[in-house]
Amino acid sequence: MTAFSVEDLARAALIRILPRSRYRLAAQSDSRFQAIASSTSRIAYRQQGATPAFLLFSGAGQDPTAAALAAAAYAEATWRPTAIQRTVRPGVVVVHVAPAAQLGRPGPVPGAAVPAAVWTVDSESGRVEIAGSPPGSPSVGELRNAASGLARGMPAPSLGELDLAERNLMQVRTAGMPRALGGVLGIVLLILILRFGFAGLGSLLLIPTLIGGNLAVAPGTRGIAIAGVVLNLLLLAGLVLGVALYFNFRNLAFRLPGFSSPRTRTRNFTWGAYGVLIAAVAIGLQLVIPSMERGAEAGAAQSLEHVTATVSDDGGETYVVLGGDVSVNLSGWPNSEWQGVEFKTSNPSILILDSQSSTGGAPTAHFTARQDGVARIDAATADGRYTFQLRVTVFSG
Repeated sequence: MTAFSVEDLARAALIRILPRSRYRLAAQSDSRFQAIASSTSRIAYRQQGATPAFLLFSGAGQDPTAAALAAAAYAEATWRPTAIQRTVRPGVVVVHVAPAAQLGRPGPVPGAAVPAAVWTVDSESGRVEIAGSPPGSPSVGELRNAASGLARGMPAPSLGELDLAERNLMQVRTAGMPRALGGVLGIVLLILILRFGFAGLGSLLLIPTLIGGNLAVAPGTRGIAIAGVVLNLLLLAGLVLGVALYFNFRNLAFRLPGFSSPRTRTRNFTWGAYGVLIAAVAIGLQLVIPSMERGAEAGAAQSLEHVTATVSDDGGETYVVLGGDVSVNLSGWPNSEWQGVEFKTSNPSILILDSQSSTGGAPTAHFTARQDGVARIDAATADGRYTFQLRVTVFSG
């Protein structure tokens, strides 16, 4: 193991944290932070958004608790809600870097004006102790990776690399989309939300029905209906993501890969891919799915114009197009039971009995669909030992 200094750890951690979490560096001579500087070796802060925060680094012989209390007092007095940012939850994290014998106990700092915590790093072994997570806390993983790498002998980044990391942060923050383009994106998102948002919410409510296999759809279109529900959910998720990025919800625009890239080309490509995906899903919902449904319904109507049922369909359900017919053949019953079989329909205005077999022959009947709706075909032998029932749904082709 290789011992490292508080400055080594600060550089190694901040070079990753600055561009990803929007922290900025402050000079130790900055007059705003005089009360903090005496107990710290490095000061980083973030003052925008709902969770402004301090990330401080204290070394051996410095008092991390004093640094946390001073930073919390500054945060409480300075970072307050505004007309634009109505909710503000500041936080303070002090990383104490020293040999194990000089480290205090990690954890929340009692008496701080805002939530504050001390995290400890053993400068000889690289061991990191985390206790407490104030609002705006940096990535614990980045801190552990930096400490682990330094303990294995990896060199600390130079001051120039740290400055470059901060300049990349400034580039990301100042290279946002033009105001006109942002306005157009906002209008497009609003239109898409009004057009597809409620359909997406409706699809969310259909999930239990879909899982239970009880989705009521026209015959032959179940798979297409499921695809439509999935596309609606995808579009809803995409719109939620777009709104979150547009309003930078919880710093998402500065944390999500691609959208937060310091390279303009990468950001443009990511936004372009997002737009193409949303457009493709919307086109699928507007054009492809309806076209497939019409084709499936037409095919179903053609195949369901003349429907045949046998004893194996007893207790089941079938569909028939309006104007079509249903033929029932119960010759599967024993010959001794054919005599006196009676057919009837539960709703003659929907399904009318046109004819049935003469006495003594195989029991058959022919029905014609006269009106949209649901009717039931019933049949029974003379002694009631054998019965038949079939639910028939008549629909317009």
